[in-house]
Amino acid sequence: MKMKHLAGILVMALLLAMPTAGAQQRLDAAAVRDDLAALQRMYAGQFRATPFPGIYQMVRQAAPSPRITAPILMTRNAEFTFNNGALGAQDGETGRRLGHAEWGALVMRWRQSLRLGDFIQYGGDGPLRMVVMSGFDCPYSRALETALRAAKARYAVVPGTIGTANQRYLGDIWCASDRAAAWHGAMMSRTLPPRAPASCRYDADYFGTLQGMLGGSLPMVLYADGTIGSGGDPTQVLARLAELNGRDVHF
Repeated sequence: MKMKHLAGILVMALLLAMPTAGAQQRLDAAAVRDDLAALQRMYAGQFRATPFPGIYQMVRQAAPSPRITAPILMTRNAEFTFNNGALGAQDGETGRRLGHAEWGALVMRWRQSLRLGDFIQYGGDGPLRMVVMSGFDCPYSRALETALRAAKARYAVVPGTIGTANQRYLGDIWCASDRAAAWHGAMMSRTLPPRAPASCRYDADYFGTLQGMLGGSLPMVLYADGTIGSGGDPTQVLARLAELNGRDVHF
């Protein structure tokens, strides 16, 4: 057990030591073109850039299943992949699934690209210690958020769905005058807000990429200490949150 724990710490340290979000923000147009060309040669497929520097999305040739809502993503040179949440994050060379600590550390490489102010916020103005990838039509997400609200926990939601049929409503919820109330209503009573105006700046590409990074399986939780975990057990999530509170770890 000690050796496994040590190995996990070493891998996590290596991930964190890789180029930071700030460094990746400096990718210029030529570097992006080179990255795309390399991925297209490696996989004989088409890719496109995402709002996260150094992360690229595979362009599906066929229409995805109605249950597939998160894209397949690859980092530069296919070093790591995020495979629609079904497999979480993987080592691109070996296909080995990353553990939750490694996966979280990988996501945190783009910490500077996490637009926390665009997430749906709950629990007041205290320190933010967790981000929840949630689905307003997901019963497990509903159970987790019900427990978090009952505990008066501070958290932020990356809005998502468990089916493509409901994706069109995400912009309506996000663009509502009170997006927190709109999200809560859609989740708890299936009450959807009016359609968003054409001027709404909901960034579907940004949130779609985040759903691919954090997992198509819902809910998933990104903690401020760089770990990630399933949100299917609210008791476990609240225990982790209490641990972070004790360590004063926050975004």
